[in-house]
Amino acid sequence: MTAPILPRRGLDLFERVVLGLCHAGVREPDLIAARINLHVRLCAHIIDQAVRQGLLDRRGELTEQGRRALRTGSVAEETSWSVRYVFQSPEAGGDLWPRTAERLVDAHVTWRAPGRAGLQLGTTGHPDHIEAAILDRADAGPGAAVPGRPAPEQIIEVARLDRDAREAQRVREFERVQGLAPAARPGETAGARPGPDGDRPPDLSRIAFIDAPEPVLVVGFAVVGGGGELVAHDPFGVGTSAMFGGLLERCLHDGGALAERIRGVTRRRAEDAERTYLQAEATARAHVESVLVREFGADVRGDDDALDLMTDVDLAVMLGDQPRALERVVHATHRLYEELFRRLARAYPVAAGSVRAVSSTPALRRAAIEEAAHGVGFQAVPQLFVQDLCKAARDVKAGKDVALKEAGALALVAAHRNAEHPLHRLAARRPDLLSALASLGAMRNRVSHGGRDPSAAQDAKWCRELAALAVPELISLH
Repeated sequence: MTAPILPRRGLDLFERVVLGLCHAGVREPDLIAARINLHVRLCAHIIDQAVRQGLLDRRGELTEQGRRALRTGSVAEETSWSVRYVFQSPEAGGDLWPRTAERLVDAHVTWRAPGRAGLQLGTTGHPDHIEAAILDRADAGPGAAVPGRPAPEQIIEVARLDRDAREAQRVREFERVQGLAPAARPGETAGARPGPDGDRPPDLSRIAFIDAPEPVLVVGFAVVGGGGELVAHDPFGVGTSAMFGGLLERCLHDGGALAERIRGVTRRRAEDAERTYLQAEATARAHVESVLVREFGADVRGDDDALDLMTDVDLAVMLGDQPRALERVVHATHRLYEELFRRLARAYPVAAGSVRAVSSTPALRRAAIEEAAHGVGFQAVPQLFVQDLCKAARDVKAGKDVALKEAGALALVAAHRNAEHPLHRLAARRPDLLSALASLGAMRNRVSHGGRDPSAAQDAKWCRELAALAVPELISLH
């Protein structure tokens, strides 16, 4: 199709003054020169130019075009015609690509086979040989009907979308080179500002079709990301393309050789990414293990629970504020203390008969557990640790895994009359441990069901300190 382009340029200061005086009735070059202190020949030249451009008539009076130029401050120059290509999907009522091209750049085809073709891209000196898959559409064969001609207003809208996309691409490239913060999100094109040099492709107001549509194959590229995701790049070099991506999605949905090929590539890339991740995690685990050996001694290697859980804590701390990092820290810390108190409950058992008298009512249970905790050296006793001691003692005797709160209640009662119990050491180092564990439980629920937290880094550090307190006691009970 073709479209008229009517360039406009701004009037300079002298032109505006001369046109203004002519409009006021001062039209002779010498009279104009006397009023604005310019040479008479310059004033005569400006008047002659205005007459040739149709801004003044032979008598020096403003024409309609001259009045419009004086009012707007710009003047239309000679009309030129822009020849563009627009692209339409081959099916009946096919969509228009939101792009235009001033010329078609042909790719050199080196060979062709059913569903495939070899292309030589790049330059003669540095050729790039690639194999392209051909998306054959059943409704676009030799006998297929030619899609209906799009309406002119559709072409005008396509030209606008193309202009906005290219402007946004130029802005993003300028920002990338200059190291500036992005003004438009990737893929956002509407309302983009002009590029840094102020150029702007012309608006189209009307178009004319030159010839019948010609079938062409358009070369596009899709890149498989590190996680196996498929990113469809615009065939016309303007970022990514939702339309091309939708075409590939339909291709994957319909199946066939190309769909299998794409799935194979994405599967291999996902497998490569997983393998790289596992290798990186193994390297990180080896590093963290060496740090933990220096911190807690070589005996930490002999306790799988202590080593694995503390390693999980440190690996999650290394992730910083990435999504779910804090959740991993909190859960690993909680499991450390759960394992510690279970071992304490097994190593220092409490007979069910000895606690039956103090477990008959909630008030007696609370009084007994608070007395034990204060005797050991802990400050406050949260409601979390007020549990049915008889049931907990029976479960431990039966070899069941009890929860942290139940194992903690049993450990407090067992430590009350035993000065050698490890809880005395923990209470001396951290008298608020029971309250901290209650806070850890609340944090565990929050990070499991909530979103990102600005205090994630501080919370992770707090959890790490709490976890490190449990490791020596876990090792001693191994």
